[in-house]
Amino acid sequence: MKITAFYIAEGIQLKALRNAFTGHLLQENAFELFYRVDESRYFYVFDYGAVVFAGMDDTDTSKNISFLQPFLLRPLSEMIREHFEVMETHDAPLHFGFNRLSCPKLTEDVIRIAMMNVAHSVSMDFYARRGDELLTEINVFTHQMETEGAIDISRSNMIRFIGRMLNSKNRIIGNLFIFDSPDLTWDDEYLDRIHQGLARTFDIQSRFKEVEYTFKVIEDNLSVFRELYLHRESSKLEWIIIILICIEVFDLLWSKIF
Repeated sequence: MKITAFYIAEGIQLKALRNAFTGHLLQENAFELFYRVDESRYFYVFDYGAVVFAGMDDTDTSKNISFLQPFLLRPLSEMIREHFEVMETHDAPLHFGFNRLSCPKLTEDVIRIAMMNVAHSVSMDFYARRGDELLTEINVFTHQMETEGAIDISRSNMIRFIGRMLNSKNRIIGNLFIFDSPDLTWDDEYLDRIHQGLARTFDIQSRFKEVEYTFKVIEDNLSVFRELYLHRESSKLEWIIIILICIEVFDLLWSKIF
């Protein structure tokens, strides 16, 4: 079974989608909706912006993505995509390949766990790209510091940049639950082995640590920029006060003389 995951927006309105989509709803909570479209096709959508299709060809996938457009929050200009396959191999042990899972028993729960992990992987791709974009902007400012001894950035642009960084970081922290084991693995050793194996295959934990480190570097740089900007504003204020005092003294002398 072919599984394709997309990261298409910074958020998806699940409540509105649930009222509009007519597939058979197998699982729902505040963060995700899992549908069975028919006997061999599945649709999984997450509120943080990821959507996964299983058993669908490119035509069906495109139609469903078009259907989702009204429910997207801040859609991406370029979607991030990842493919994976699950195969049933009777009387053979579990095998986790680079982009394939071979399992002796392919059930609906196995498909759901595989789809969930592919969604986690494509989400980490999005956060890694967002971190790299912010780090590139940071490098522009550090280059200015090295070559010019100053930072050419206005107050409003500084606040916007800090806002983008904090929003991305808060979104990652808010989605930490995606690394928790799903409920259906708690009492089923077979499903738990599949979930843990896929998490290792996609290297989710180490990729998250890399993203976390990137945002820590960005945050440290922003602290330096903020201090420099505050120092520059403080210097301006000091000069304004000095000028006002000089004007006051000049006015006093002028009134005494004339």
